[in-house]
Amino acid sequence: MTHPIRIKNITIGSGIPKVCVPLTLTTRAELCKEAAAAKEAGADMIEWRADFYEHLSDIQDTMETLKTLSGILDPVPLVFTIRTKKEGGNSGISEKDYIRLNLEAARSGKADLIDVEAFGAEDEKRALITEIHTTAAKVIASIHDFEKTDDKETLLERFRFLDATGADLLKMAVMPDEFEDVAAIMQATSRMTREFTEKPVISMAMGSIGSISRIAGENFGSSVTFATVGAASAPGQFPIKELRAMMDALHVKNLEEMSKDSEKF
Repeated sequence: MTHPIRIKNITIGSGIPKVCVPLTLTTRAELCKEAAAAKEAGADMIEWRADFYEHLSDIQDTMETLKTLSGILDPVPLVFTIRTKKEGGNSGISEKDYIRLNLEAARSGKADLIDVEAFGAEDEKRALITEIHTTAAKVIASIHDFEKTDDKETLLERFRFLDATGADLLKMAVMPDEFEDVAAIMQATSRMTREFTEKPVISMAMGSIGSISRIAGENFGSSVTFATVGAASAPGQFPIKELRAMMDALHVKNLEEMSKDSEKF
């Protein structure tokens, strides 16, 4: 059973999955407008995809922008993410700079969560997660596969690998070729949350085939889903208002079914 995590004004891992909106624009001025729009739209969490930022290699500038975004978004939790090209992102920075930037973001006190890509340089990534935990920030350990979806047993092994990193939340995104792939990630998530971890799990199948996984997380154990206000950061994301309407409708159905089941006894 999932043990919820409280971050600022939200609880992750309890109730309807929380909706996170990514910020993907390239300049500080554009990001400030995008952040205000995401907050106004009612995002539960906001992720700064810093890999799109035009001055990412300038650590001081990047931290100044992080501080500015934090001020705009408070009390909405802010996720700091550098998504590398090897996992479908926009950044080709070195491992050394990746680690340094994530540590600086954690130490700044302006990022509530740090997304750490767990594959590649595993020893360094585990050391990074340990160091982040000396700050107030929480860690999302993530894996993204934009090429395929492995079988559910392999997916479960990868979830367990994420769990072993010591991160606070576990995230996996995959690209399905058919609906059976979507079922695989949903089943692996459900089994992971029921049998192997108390940590909140975040999972999704990308693209139009995987759209149900972004809506129905409450039913299979995913605690966060991603939506758009502006540009999408991954294939298959819905605009936030559309996503909330669908999730709310499903939540009502779930409550109705629970009520019917309880009446039987």
